[in-house]
Amino acid sequence: MRRRLLRRETALALLVLVYACVSVVAYTDVPRDASEPGLSKIERRGLDIWRRENCQACHQIHGFGGFLGPDLTNRVTDSTSDEEFAAILEYGNGRMPALGLQPPERRAVLAFLRYLARTGRAIPEPLGARRSVPPIEHHRLIAAEWCEAEGRELEPAVRRGCEVWTREQCGKCHVPFDRGTKLAPDLSGATTLRSAPYLAELLAQGRRNMPSCELAPDEIADLAAFLDWFCAHRGELVETNDRMLARDEFSWRDIPWFEYR
Repeated sequence: MRRRLLRRETALALLVLVYACVSVVAYTDVPRDASEPGLSKIERRGLDIWRRENCQACHQIHGFGGFLGPDLTNRVTDSTSDEEFAAILEYGNGRMPALGLQPPERRAVLAFLRYLARTGRAIPEPLGARRSVPPIEHHRLIAAEWCEAEGRELEPAVRRGCEVWTREQCGKCHVPFDRGTKLAPDLSGATTLRSAPYLAELLAQGRRNMPSCELAPDEIADLAAFLDWFCAHRGELVETNDRMLARDEFSWRDIPWFEYR
């Protein structure tokens, strides 16, 4: 009985010690660069709109906030055009509600988000790639690399769907295993959330930033088959893509305790 109480006291003491150490690190962390100026007038207005619309209920800033939408700390940078987000801020997108923001309000919100991006990184940067590939050819090259490594051929429908994907230049917006331009989603896991018929309907009709594809029904079926194959082999294809791009190796030492300032 005494030994059991001793183990509990030891475990509790360790938990308190860990909590104390983390608290010291968190509250003694100082800005790496204190030269960042305060909010400008338009950035302050963007912050007011952010609070008015309760954006942080769904979106995070430096990891703090809701989890329904993506972390927006580094989503909008100085090189990002307003046009990429104009339709989303006015009409919404998926679970993102339509806010109906007018152009001056949209510019203010985006100015505030650009300010946030300059305050530091919310998450570690992705591992860099030492080799680049043409975006339009990216999915086809991954499939070809996988076939060579596995010593297998794609099924006819999957192969034809890959050809349709490349021909229609879908890779200009959709990036494998990452978010693409104009917030185009990664479709490598799409068929885990949506059925092939749903994807076929989306390809045929389009939606918001996604244009319709004037394809024959059999071509749409082949394209859906290709996306289904990409989803089914996603784990293997992630590794194939990393090898093909010669990504940098991961090191825990490269991750700081806190990145924001």
